[in-house]
Amino acid sequence: MGERIEASRLARSRARSARLRAARRVSTGGVAAALCLVLLGACSPAPALDDLDDVRAARDAAAATAHEAALERAAVFLRDKWGPVALPDVPVERWVAAGEWGPTMARCLDDAGFAGTRPADDGERLDYSAVQLGSTREFFEIDVAGWICQARYPVRTWFEDDVRAIEAPWAFRYLTSTLVPCLLAHGYEVPVPPDAAAFAAGWRTDAGFDAYALVGEGGGDRARAAARCPSPETVLDGTT
Repeated sequence: MGERIEASRLARSRARSARLRAARRVSTGGVAAALCLVLLGACSPAPALDDLDDVRAARDAAAATAHEAALERAAVFLRDKWGPVALPDVPVERWVAAGEWGPTMARCLDDAGFAGTRPADDGERLDYSAVQLGSTREFFEIDVAGWICQARYPVRTWFEDDVRAIEAPWAFRYLTSTLVPCLLAHGYEVPVPPDAAAFAAGWRTDAGFDAYALVGEGGGDRARAAARCPSPETVLDGTT
């Protein structure tokens, strides 16, 4: 009789342990689901890439309009300085990164016959100190050449305020539906993203949300994470 009672107790104990293990599994799953809801609003893996081409086209059109306005302001400066200057209609040949602008402009001016221009301040400024100019005409011509080179090779990030309203909503959708799930799937920790308004306010600024902030200490860790799970800036700029 005592053996049967002891066996019954053992069976009940095992059953309780099984129920507790099952409860822990359910609880853990619930916590993960809750975390996913907090981070993403949903755990849908659906990418935000379907309208990428449309966003890029709208972004480039807005940047081009801002670029044209900047060129017109530069043209007013030239005419105030030199009189009624006739300037050509110059299409954009290529949008360049901010750090690429100086070397690109130096090459363009060199091709225009003004050797000696050098990039300075990490490519964000030009140094004309080594350019040999011997006449007022040459000073005029290098000003015009600089305007033409700027027309050919603008920097899109100079017009961030003009394109933020176009890029930021797409970037936030990509962050929450694609980038964060990708990082989590690869075992990386991810900071809790801001809401859409805060994300937009910091978009493409030094204060912007950094999805890779918890990836690791070394630059190699960050580079590997970004290669596996590209940032919205990388995708938008077509540098993947």
